[in-house]
Amino acid sequence: MKKSILGIMLGVAAFSGTAMADLKLDVTPQKNGAWVIVEKAGMPQEGVQVSLHGQSYTTAENGRVFVYSTGESARSVTIKATDEEGNSISTKALIPSNRS
Repeated sequence: MKKSILGIMLGVAAFSGTAMADLKLDVTPQKNGAWVIVEKAGMPQEGVQVSLHGQSYTTAENGRVFVYSTGESARSVTIKATDEEGNSISTKALIPSNRS
């Protein structure tokens, strides 16, 4: 019994790791923020929550959303995406200065 429970737990852990590995975050920095595209297994993901500086945004049907960053100078930020199944991924991006 203990072996079967352990086997199930290991299987769930392996599956969870695979699911997270399939989630991909593509960030294109722009002035004032960044375009973010979320994909899973190569397919755009609609309805994924993307967060930056405590603000939450939701991806559109094409898996894309623009996240805003305030401030005048260039800065490194962490952008996090979490899908409906609770899988999450994060990445750092350098947002350029808002100055012309």
